[in-house]
Amino acid sequence: MLYLCAMKLSVLIPTYNYDCTGLVRQLLLQLPPEGELIVGDDCSTDSAINAKNREIEKLPGCRIFWANHNMGRAAIRNALAREAKGEWLLFIDADAEVRSESFIANYLTMTEEAQVICGGTGNLPRCPRPAARLRYDYEVAVEKRLTLEYRRHSPYAQFTTFNFLILRELFLSICFDEQLHEYGHEDTRFGLELKRRGIKVLHIDNKLTHRGLEDAEVYLQKTETALRSLASMDIEQQKHVRVSTLALSLERWHLLGLVRILYIIGKPLLRTNLLGKHPSQVLFAFYKLGAYTQFHKK
Repeated sequence: MLYLCAMKLSVLIPTYNYDCTGLVRQLLLQLPPEGELIVGDDCSTDSAINAKNREIEKLPGCRIFWANHNMGRAAIRNALAREAKGEWLLFIDADAEVRSESFIANYLTMTEEAQVICGGTGNLPRCPRPAARLRYDYEVAVEKRLTLEYRRHSPYAQFTTFNFLILRELFLSICFDEQLHEYGHEDTRFGLELKRRGIKVLHIDNKLTHRGLEDAEVYLQKTETALRSLASMDIEQQKHVRVSTLALSLERWHLLGLVRILYIIGKPLLRTNLLGKHPSQVLFAFYKLGAYTQFHKK
C-alpha cells in the first residue's frame, strides 16, 4: 500500500521571493520514484532569487509553475493543485526545512487513516538574529502550546497550510478561498469547511522546521493584515480563532470599546517594546487584540 500511494504523490511548494532550492533538494532525497515536485512561483520580483529557483527545473521529477501575475496565497495553492498529477497532494511552505529522513514516508504510512493529515510546525533551536526575536519567541510559545494532544483535540481549528497531506480530489472540491487576497486565515476557512463536511483531519508528529522568521517591523505589519482578514470573516469562523473569540466575549461584556481606547493610547509604547530587544508576549497578545478592534464591526 505504501508503494502504491508513493506512486501518486505530488509535493507542492508555493513561493514568493524565497529561495527554496535547499528545501527541494532535501525533499528529493525522499521523493518516491513516481512522485513529482512542483514549485509554484507567485510572480516573484527578486531576479536573483528567481535565477536560483530556476535551477530546480533541472532536477529530476521537478518543475516550476510560473504565475504571470501575483495570484495571492490562496490562488497559487489552488493553481498548484490543478497542475498536480498525483492522487495525494503534500503542501509545504517554501520557508520550511526537513528535519526527518522519513518525513514523506511518515505521511504515506497514514493515508489509510484519513483524507487530510497535518504534520505540524517546529522551530529553530535559537533565534537567528535579534530583529526576529518577536516572531521567534511567539512561534516557540505556540509550539509549546500546540502539543500533538492539543492539535488532535481541536483538529479543524489547528489545521494549517504550512505542512499537510490531502487527497487531490477532496482538495479540488473545496480549494482555498481566493476572495482572501491578503495574508492570513485562508487555513481557518478551509479547516471549517472540512468540519462542515465531516471530513476527518488527522494530526501526527511529522514536523517541518519553520525558517522564514521576519523582523519585528514586518511581522507586525503582517499580523495586522491577518487580523484585517479575520475581521472580514463571519462570526462562525471568528469563533475558531483565539483573538477574535476573546474580542467577541469582551463585546458581550461591553468592554471592547475600552480595549480599543487603551490600544490607541498605548500603541506607541507597545510598539517600542515589541520592536526592542526583549519583546513581551503578553504585550504582543494585547497588541493583537487592540489591533483587531480597529477592524472589527458589530
